Amino acid sequence: MITGFHHLTAITKDAEKNKTFYTEILGLRLVKQTVNQDNLTDPHLFYGDYQGTPGTILTFFELPRVGQRHEEDSFIHEVLLKIPLGSLKFWRDRLTAGSISSIESNQFGCTFLDPDDLKISLVEVPEVIAADQATRHSDVPAEFQIIGIQGIHYTVADLGKTETFFREVLGMKLQGYTAHPLLAPDEESRLIQSASLKPSRLGKGAIDHIAYSVLDRGDLDLILGKAREYKVTVEKIIDRGYFQSLYLREPSGLRIEIATEQPGFTLDEPLEKLGGTFALPDFLKTKRKTIEANILNRKK
Repeated sequence: MITGFHHLTAITKDAEKNKTFYTEILGLRLVKQTVNQDNLTDPHLFYGDYQGTPGTILTFFELPRVGQRHEEDSFIHEVLLKIPLGSLKFWRDRLTAGSISSIESNQFGCTFLDPDDLKISLVEVPEVIAADQATRHSDVPAEFQIIGIQGIHYTVADLGKTETFFREVLGMKLQGYTAHPLLAPDEESRLIQSASLKPSRLGKGAIDHIAYSVLDRGDLDLILGKAREYKVTVEKIIDRGYFQSLYLREPSGLRIEIATEQPGFTLDEPLEKLGGTFALPDFLKTKRKTIEANILNRKK
């Protein structure tokens, strides 16, 4: 059963600007520096809370030559991040001090763009980050820190079929075109009918895929069975080292990942040193020299 969000993966043109924004402005921890396992020349950065808890993770592929994205028919857009009640003024002031302009602001939250124009909204919830999950490198006080992913917006070509996918394959509850995991009813995946027939195209700031979390491989296999029953496109099931993953294409063609909560990011780095080295899971360690050379050559 889906326990909530696991992570999202988006595209950045510049890893250094990306790191500065997410670690210094938003106060997230860089919990893993690794490689895109599907393209061993592309760096892959992971940010989250201090422990790298599923549901707090934002990840980025660095693609320096990527072009502009085109959001037309089916695409994933806007991530909503949870902040504690009463912290909105702190975040508005912080974003202003960091020269990050809000594109929308009201009593419920504020919306702005990251350096690649990924749309982010901060929304207040009656919750505060747990003490052992609060980041320590940042000057963002724990009582104001980002708690995790609250929501995602999808625009899809076939709203009815996508609703069926979320309800029958992923086992979520649907309320007014919004899907909620049964174990995380406050988290939402909003479904919006596309108004365009033109194809969308990934580019800078685009969200490549969304990952939802399950406890273990048994739950992964149950969803795989449901996907086959409903004739959903199954891309692959694979062990990523830090988690096991099932990749599906929902009926409008968007990539959805289901990822296990374990073993997590301390697989190859101790908790206190997460993100401090260029890390590779065991099955890629024999390729370390080639991977590092490829990534270094990109920077020349």
